[in-house]
Amino acid sequence: IQAEKTAAIGRLAASIAHEINDPLQAIHNSLHLAMMTQLPAEKQHQYLAMAQEEVERLIEIVQRMLDFYRPSKGGVVQTDVNQVLRNVLAIAGKRLQHGHIRVHTRLAKNLPPVSAVPDQLAQVFLNIVINAIEAMPEGGDLRAGTLLTEDGGWVLVAFRDSGPGLTPEQISNIFEPFYTTKPSGTGLGLAISYGIVERHGGTIEVSSQPGQGATFIVRLPVHPVQART
Repeated sequence: IQAEKTAAIGRLAASIAHEINDPLQAIHNSLHLAMMTQLPAEKQHQYLAMAQEEVERLIEIVQRMLDFYRPSKGGVVQTDVNQVLRNVLAIAGKRLQHGHIRVHTRLAKNLPPVSAVPDQLAQVFLNIVINAIEAMPEGGDLRAGTLLTEDGGWVLVAFRDSGPGLTPEQISNIFEPFYTTKPSGTGLGLAISYGIVERHGGTIEVSSQPGQGATFIVRLPVHPVQART
């Protein structure tokens, strides 16, 4: 177990170094070019703008790293999962509309509340929805729904997109920090989501096959648990 932890820390450190090094190199190169003598003012402004853009990217990476290690704090309350899901879909509504993505919802009636930090659950759901949007750049269908297990012990929240799907390798790495298949992605959204759900005593799983979309299922316990914030 200790060896696995050490290996994981090593992978994480290497990933952090890689993520930070790229924008730092771009900043260095842009500033070097901007300081060249006899360079037209227009070109100087262009290189400085490039450096500023990379600084903003670096700030975003660091902020998301802080979010990963220090999740937002809030009180654990009895939470209506259906309402949290409705709110998230409303927040993402414009982006879904612009992406030509049709949303289909199927919410269970009389769903019992779960003990949770509402804004953290919203962050999980929003990360999954954004992931689905980015997986369907040409538009498609997103199905979101809730369900109570037969034994009444778990609330399930499922998201299914009609994107290109995931390979077995992608599935095995998708919750790893900094793992991403997107050129501009930071690879922290789903890793943060995994940690939040785990602290709530639940699980998050993904199933997919190439060409058949992806399905994310969040399982949350109905019986009160002390969500660690």
